[in-house]
Amino acid sequence: MRVITLGTGDAFGAAGRFQSAVVVRSGNVTALVDCGPCILQALHRSRIRPEDIDVILVTHLHGDHVGGVPMLLLDYQYRSHRRRPLVVVGSGLCPSRLETLTNAMFAEVTRGRRRFPVVYRTIRPGRTIAIGGMRICAYAMKHIDREPYLGYRLEHHGKVLAVSGDTTWCDSIPAMSRGANLLLCECTDFDLRTPVHLSYTRLREHQAEIGAKRIVLTHVGADLLKNRARVRFPIARDGERFDL
Repeated sequence: MRVITLGTGDAFGAAGRFQSAVVVRSGNVTALVDCGPCILQALHRSRIRPEDIDVILVTHLHGDHVGGVPMLLLDYQYRSHRRRPLVVVGSGLCPSRLETLTNAMFAEVTRGRRRFPVVYRTIRPGRTIAIGGMRICAYAMKHIDREPYLGYRLEHHGKVLAVSGDTTWCDSIPAMSRGANLLLCECTDFDLRTPVHLSYTRLREHQAEIGAKRIVLTHVGADLLKNRARVRFPIARDGERFDL
C-alpha cells in the first residue's frame, strides 16, 4: 500500500500547503481520501493522472475537503474524457451537496450531461464496504454541529491506513487506528484548545491510547507550524510518499 499526502494544510492553506487530499494505492485500487480545492495541481505535481482515481472517500463536506470535486469532474469531462464510473463514498448528504456544488461551479458537467457515471455509496459509522478488495470502514468523528464527520480505516493485503479527517479528540481515534501501520491524524494547532480541532498537546496526552505503529500529522495550521521544533511526531508534507 502506497500513501501520498497530496494536501496537508488546514482550510487556510497554512504556509502555502494544499488543502486536504490523500491518495491511497494498493493492488488495482486507487482511492482519494478527500478532495481539496487544489486537487488538480496537487495530482499533477505528484505525477498522478486524475483519471487513475477509482473512488473518492469523503470525510465531510467542508469546502477544504470537497471543493476539488467539481474540478475533477471538469477534467474527466473535457480533458481525460473519462468513461468508467467514479465511485464517491461518504455520508448520505454527499449526493445532494456535491451535485449542488458542481452545478454552481460547472453546470455543464452536472447530471445528465456527463460522459461518465458518478456512483454515490452511503457509508455510516461502524459500517464496512469493499472496493476492489480494499476494505473501508467508517468511524464517527467529532467536529462541528451534528453533521456526519467520518474517519476511515483502509485495509488491503494485510496493510492498514487510518485517516482521521477533521476532529477533536474522541474515542473513535484509538478504535480506528488500532494496529494500523499508519495513522494520518489531523493536528491543526499546537496548544490551542478548540472544540472542533485537535491540538498537538492534546494528542500527546492521549498518545498511549493510540495503537497505530506510526502517527503522522496532517491538516496542519499556522500555530502548529510556528511551534514545529517542539513537535515530536512527523508532520506530513505535500506530495510525501509512505510505503506500508
